[in-house]
Amino acid sequence: MILESIAIQDFRKIADRLVIDGLEPGLNLITGPNETGKSTIAEAIRTVFLERYKVSSLGGIVPRERPDGQPTVEVAFTIGGVPHLLKKQFVRKSRCELRVGHQTLAEDEAEQKLSDLLGFSRAERGASKPEHAGIPGLLWVRQGQTRDVRDSGEHAANYVRDALTQLSGGEVSGGNDVLIDAVQRELWKLLTERKRSPTGALAEVESRLSLLQQQQRELDAQKRQFDVDLTRLTVLQAEFDDAQRKKPWEAMQQKADEASKRAGAFAELERRHKELSQLIELANAEHKGLLQQEQAAVDLDASIRSDRQSLETAQVAVADAIAGHQLAAAEVASAQKACDEAGAAFELANAAVTVADLKAQAALHGNEIARLALAVEKAEAASAAVRDLAGQAAQVEIDAAKLQRLQAVSDQIVPLQARKDAALTRIEYRLTGPITIDGETVDGQGVVLLDREKTIGLPGLGDLIVVPGVSDVSALVDELQALEVERARLLLEMGVPSVAEAVSRRDRWKALCTEKAGQAGIVALHAPHGIDALRDALAQARGRLGVAEARLAGLPDVSGALPVSDAKSAFDTARVQLESARVAQMSASERKARAGAHADGIRVRLDMNEARVNDPEYVLRREERQAKIVEKDAHVKARTRELDTCAQALDAARLDDPAVEAQRFARSADIARGEQLERQTKITQLRAQLEAVGASGVGERLAQTAASIEQTESRHAELRLRADALGLLESILVEERDAAVASLRSPLTSRIGHYLKRVFPAGEMTVDDALTPVALQRGERHETLESLSYGTQEQLGMLARLAYADMLQAACRPTLLLFDDAVVHTDDTRRDGIKRALLDAATRHQILVFTCHPRLWDDLGVKQRHLPDLMATSQRA
Repeated sequence: MILESIAIQDFRKIADRLVIDGLEPGLNLITGPNETGKSTIAEAIRTVFLERYKVSSLGGIVPRERPDGQPTVEVAFTIGGVPHLLKKQFVRKSRCELRVGHQTLAEDEAEQKLSDLLGFSRAERGASKPEHAGIPGLLWVRQGQTRDVRDSGEHAANYVRDALTQLSGGEVSGGNDVLIDAVQRELWKLLTERKRSPTGALAEVESRLSLLQQQQRELDAQKRQFDVDLTRLTVLQAEFDDAQRKKPWEAMQQKADEASKRAGAFAELERRHKELSQLIELANAEHKGLLQQEQAAVDLDASIRSDRQSLETAQVAVADAIAGHQLAAAEVASAQKACDEAGAAFELANAAVTVADLKAQAALHGNEIARLALAVEKAEAASAAVRDLAGQAAQVEIDAAKLQRLQAVSDQIVPLQARKDAALTRIEYRLTGPITIDGETVDGQGVVLLDREKTIGLPGLGDLIVVPGVSDVSALVDELQALEVERARLLLEMGVPSVAEAVSRRDRWKALCTEKAGQAGIVALHAPHGIDALRDALAQARGRLGVAEARLAGLPDVSGALPVSDAKSAFDTARVQLESARVAQMSASERKARAGAHADGIRVRLDMNEARVNDPEYVLRREERQAKIVEKDAHVKARTRELDTCAQALDAARLDDPAVEAQRFARSADIARGEQLERQTKITQLRAQLEAVGASGVGERLAQTAASIEQTESRHAELRLRADALGLLESILVEERDAAVASLRSPLTSRIGHYLKRVFPAGEMTVDDALTPVALQRGERHETLESLSYGTQEQLGMLARLAYADMLQAACRPTLLLFDDAVVHTDDTRRDGIKRALLDAATRHQILVFTCHPRLWDDLGVKQRHLPDLMATSQRA
């Protein structure tokens, strides 16, 4: 198949008509920047061949800038030397026409012819999908899909297999697949395709059989339970009758009553034991309280003796503290006197420093006053000069815009005047009699310059009309006169007689402005904030000088003052000594106060305790308490002996706990009564259940279910036998087809190897049963396509498509290879191998390569066709 020309109108990015003709039968390179329409051209080729012309879902191909456009694609191509012309219109007024030689086909007939020629299937409805694309979907590669060779190969598998079968002379064809499909359709009625689990009639039979078997198990369980319940009823009835005769619960209740009587006596003994324990505990608490009170009295006697000794010691400490405080007070008075004398000397030294500072400030203020007075004088002189120069500049100021226009007009007049003089017709006359020129009498000799048409009257002869030789002299004269009028007007407005005088005035005005700016700079130098501010600063300096002189007059005589450092050092030393003396005095005061307070506290406590122990009532209560202590001790011992006797009796009674025995026998009596009542209830329930099951006819239903299971198992065996037979037949047919397909791999693998060695010299491509590449073998390394890098997958995808094209062409199938920006992720070395493979394939196939990297393909010896140039040529045509 050789594509000769393409014409595209109103298709996606191509709003105007684009025609690409003169395509080579071998390799064709179409280049252009991104988004210029390369992919649009490739998509237009796919659409015109593969898409149905009347599909309504193709509205996306209409250009956005031309929403009312009519997408149209027309291609001319040859197959086996027979010319073909295909034209399709989409979306609006959709139509299809195909001319094959001298035969013309239209609409659906034309599209069916295309699918038969190129090897693809038409979509039943809507847009074409990848599974419909067949051979074109394998050989026409979209941008970024070069690596997706497996999916497109699977969609074209039947066409490739038929071609390989034709080449090998074998018998593998689509007919085998039809038979397999027929067997599988019958098999899939009984088994699912993936897991081979039952479905359809087989699943229904298995489901019914499962339900019947479940029903049989339930009925059988009911029958067994009926027999068990009948036996159990007999046993329960016998147990009930035996218990009803013996009545064991009455004997248990009698034993419980006897144990309850013994439990009452045991409880009384426990109460007495508890009462004795509480009495003893109370007596012990009272005895302990009396002992604690007596111990407090003993402690009070010891405290009185200790306080008497402590008071004597505290009184000695108070006398020592008073003597220390008096000594510290004398030291503070001495230190205070020395500090006052050092402070006076330090103040006199500071006054001496202040006097020196004020004298220095007075000198500085005097210098500042002299400087400011001179600056005021110079600033006032410069300010007067500025005012004078401003007046002079105002007198000679001239309008710069008008001067500029005046100079421009004068510059235009000079060349115009020269052109006028050169253009005027010159007439020299020497007359013997008078004549008239435009009604004016002229005689003698002279010269007339004609700037426009003039009439010369010749007495007795008529008129002579003279026209200047230059046709535009009148316009030149008018223009010159207009400029002269404007110059005169500008001179009058500016008040100058000439341009030179105007320029002179402007230069004088600029000089005065410059001089004024210089004087203003002098003012700014001496008075940056103004002359008034300078005068204020002078007044302030004089005021500060007066203040300094007044402060000097108020200071004392400092002729005998010490240096400040010596005076400060002496003052600091005296102040530290005073502070130390005050701290020592404060510490002595605190010791004196603490010693006095301590002695007073001991004295108060001793007086209070002595008064308490000498109180007659206190003495009487102490004697009574001591007697009670002896009495309580004897009482506790007596109660303790009684408690021991009671405890021994309790220990003996606990060996046979009557309360527990009473509870045990009472519980046993209740349990016996409950068991008898439970037997009676179970007997009633079992009788009701047995009557209900007997009435339902469980035996008859069990027999009917067994018969249904036998029939269903027979049907299940029949369907399972059919499914097994179909599965066996399918596996035999598939094995035979796979064996035949395996024989077809060799020529395809060989052809792929022809191209593969140009890029991967030591590589071999593995092809699966669907005749699509699956892995690359390089030495000992076996790598699946999915595990390879993106660039390597792209390269293998292009080489595999070249091999497919060779096989299809050898089987007399039309081929056209189309690559849109392929092998982008490829280094220079591998790209060279790809180029050699393309050039080799181009000797057998027509190949269209679209790329936005023209420099990568400029060494193929093939003329590149630049898309912008093609568009410009199409628009000019």
